[in-house]
Amino acid sequence: MIRSIQYLRAVAALTVVWVHARYVIPGIGEQLGEPYFGGSGVDLFFVISGFIMVVTTARDDLTPQKFFLLRVIRVVPLYWVATLALVACEAAGGCAPFETSSRDPYPPMAIAKSLLFVPFSWLGDAKGLWPILANGWTLNYEMFFYALFALSLAAPRRVRLPALGLTLGSLVVIGRVFGPFATPLASFYSSPLLLEFVAGMILAHGWLRDGWRSGLPLSLFVIVFGFYCMGSLHSRPIIMGGAFLVVSGCLNPRICAIQNRPLLELGNASYSIYLIHQFVLEALAWSWTRVFPRITWVSSAFFVASALVLCAVVGCLCYRFIEQPMTSQLRKLLKKSGGYLRSQTSS
Repeated sequence: MIRSIQYLRAVAALTVVWVHARYVIPGIGEQLGEPYFGGSGVDLFFVISGFIMVVTTARDDLTPQKFFLLRVIRVVPLYWVATLALVACEAAGGCAPFETSSRDPYPPMAIAKSLLFVPFSWLGDAKGLWPILANGWTLNYEMFFYALFALSLAAPRRVRLPALGLTLGSLVVIGRVFGPFATPLASFYSSPLLLEFVAGMILAHGWLRDGWRSGLPLSLFVIVFGFYCMGSLHSRPIIMGGAFLVVSGCLNPRICAIQNRPLLELGNASYSIYLIHQFVLEALAWSWTRVFPRITWVSSAFFVASALVLCAVVGCLCYRFIEQPMTSQLRKLLKKSGGYLRSQTSS
């Protein structure tokens, strides 16, 4: 485990909460102004994902099947739980804090596409492909990347990363040259966001080969400048470059050696925080507007601060009592089934 990367996962998750908390109650966004980091927490997640996939498979000869199963175990269970919880709430006619919803129960096809990571929009908006659990749009990219990464593991080691990077880069080039496409799926899978996975893979390859040779002052400068690029400039290439710089700067050995238990726990729980924070925000907003009906700058700032703390706490509890036990049990089942299949083959 690379501690500094876990810390970054915590920062990325809380950045997403920071942004969404400003818009869950009408008027708060106007009081506080535009959020500094915008949606760049997702950019951090994608670069980290590309980095981690390369690092964790560098020394283990995982088969494509085992790699993909491990990724499914990591991503799918909690996402399905969160999605089906939202479906159940809508099927019950809406319940607090979702009682303001006037939507009919979700159609079966929308549920199936959401659970199977097929990009679509139940709103019928081709410009925004939102699954039932809106945060799941990023997981559609993640699962697509995992599928391609799993396929690349079947190739010789020396060509894996170049082939995968070329594939993802080619999709983006096709989107730029021949797009915009009329088909939402084609637009989705040719997004420049795919390049962030490539950036993470390139960073991991260089780090595994050469390590980090620069001193701490340069690393700190790279991190600060990276965050500046992510937050102050509204340009996709600059935001992507900023995310790359932040992750690379955090690989300095002295930064990796920093021990901070609360931040580490938040990093471990980052996936839970990311998936369930919208439930927490809706519940908090529902109660908040009844206690503080008037929207002021002070009440808005207090709401966002409370949202950050509450989402972090509930996310950690979700990780401890739901995500971690489910993942652990499924990994044990996978290990047992693998041993059983090997024994059957040898006999």
